[in-house]
Amino acid sequence: MGLVARVIEAAGVSTAVHSWMPEISTSVGSPRVVGIGYPGSLPFGLPGDAEGQRAVLRASLESAAALTDPGARVDLTFEWPQANRVPKPPKPPPIATAIMKRPWLFMNLVSGKIPGSSRDPG
Repeated sequence: MGLVARVIEAAGVSTAVHSWMPEISTSVGSPRVVGIGYPGSLPFGLPGDAEGQRAVLRASLESAAALTDPGARVDLTFEWPQANRVPKPPKPPPIATAIMKRPWLFMNLVSGKIPGSSRDPG
């Protein structure tokens, strides 16, 4: 996002990047950076937490408006609502679960020898 912001800024439009990795956004030359210590997949907060997301959005917009100089950065002081817990990833698909339990099946999958398929030589 920071590289895109630089291009837009070069066209004469002021920009600010809302970033969960502000050090990287700053290092690529983002014109203005609003940092937050939330997980990358949830930079505005938990799904379904409209109130919390609005608070982060308001603070981000207010902070961005206050950053007048290119290269400026501000870090928001929000604390992750679930005490450093990142949501569980979704349950893996059945094929992944089967391969984790019986890894030798992966070679069958790669070679195309899938039991019950038209490619099964047996």
